[in-house]
Amino acid sequence: MKKYLTLVLCVMMLVVPLAACSTGSTGDTSAPADNKPAEATALTFWTYVEQHTEFMNDAANRWNTNNPNETINLSSETYPVEDMHNKLLITLQSGQGAPDIVDVNVAKFSNFMKGNNVGFVPLNDIIEAEKSSFLEAVLDIYKKGDTYYGIEYHVGAPVIYYNTEILDQAGVKVEDLKYWDDLREAGKIVLEKTGKPIITFEISDSWCYYIMITQQKSDYFDRNGECIIDNDINVKTLQFMLDMLEEGTAITTPGGNFHTEEYFGFMAKGGAASMLLPLWYMGRFTDYMPELKGKVQIAPIPKWTDNDVAPVFGGTGTCVTVQCKNPDLAKRFLFDAKVSPEGAAQIWNVLGFDPLRWDIWETDVMKVPNKYTDYFGPDIFEIIMKMKDEFYPTYITHEQFPKANELVAKNVLFKALSEKNLTPAEALKEAANELKSSK
Repeated sequence: MKKYLTLVLCVMMLVVPLAACSTGSTGDTSAPADNKPAEATALTFWTYVEQHTEFMNDAANRWNTNNPNETINLSSETYPVEDMHNKLLITLQSGQGAPDIVDVNVAKFSNFMKGNNVGFVPLNDIIEAEKSSFLEAVLDIYKKGDTYYGIEYHVGAPVIYYNTEILDQAGVKVEDLKYWDDLREAGKIVLEKTGKPIITFEISDSWCYYIMITQQKSDYFDRNGECIIDNDINVKTLQFMLDMLEEGTAITTPGGNFHTEEYFGFMAKGGAASMLLPLWYMGRFTDYMPELKGKVQIAPIPKWTDNDVAPVFGGTGTCVTVQCKNPDLAKRFLFDAKVSPEGAAQIWNVLGFDPLRWDIWETDVMKVPNKYTDYFGPDIFEIIMKMKDEFYPTYITHEQFPKANELVAKNVLFKALSEKNLTPAEALKEAANELKSSK
């Protein structure tokens, strides 16, 4: 009997440490997907947007339900935007430590396309068969030569968000704000009646300014790759913003950009009557400014002239890295999550984004109520449909775009609109000289 007990104890001593080893974690699982059996294949996902984690975990749950014999265990990690991209560059260059799947900001994507050794897996096999159903101008942003390396979440249609409570107090109607000059004049009325600015302009990010120049078919570079960052359109647009700041109809965005706690708090208390960003910003309103539910109206952006376009530039492409040990599975999961009609519908339902897959825009799946229609009203996508024929691709894929965008976000806007130690023309000329000298 003693020999038997001794044998049992020995077996238990061996089993316990082995069991402990099997539960080890390879990453931050603070936001894991549900429905993951023990034999599931582990996949890691990095992003810099909390809402994207929610979306990918929802996609993993759906995948596991539909593929019970090939389930995945998705481990998601969310980092600050600069930290994540810097870390990703280092891991890809060193050949170790990269995630299986990763989000890459559109303004930084060119940094990962330099040279011949791209750190991402080609995605042609999951994209090309469905390409006719997608808006190619945005699809091609994540393309090098004939190879696709990323798949976008959304079109990135630019819109303006109006606080109708403030406009009503001033007696201003949204439908009367067709042109930028209309908005500026209405701003004088809003300021007089309410003491509030009609809009805020970023000084540490470039989205607002970039939309305002690209809707005039301008950019930082032309189609031949030549630097045009200091052209007349860009200078006049920046001067227009400065003039509004000088007269008080606009103020610089609290916190510097539209993604800070300071800004969320400011807008939630009715700080300004409007803000300009793509449709993907809806999730920031619902998640961080619930107080404004029912008070915000989405509308097409004001125009400079009737010849203006609606620039589209996506926002985030999702890639599979070359360090992924299961690239075939990762790609098929990515197809299910973002390329398939079901995945595209969830991009709308979970994230409130205008899905890149345009062939579902007029289907019933886009008419199902969700938290975005509850917040902004049921006609959100009717507004986007009216803009479809005006969609216009930007030159955001230029290899120097990340540097140009950083110069605008961290130097040009701050110096011209905040410090005011350089005129708009001088600030843009300084940026142009730096870009040309570093070419």
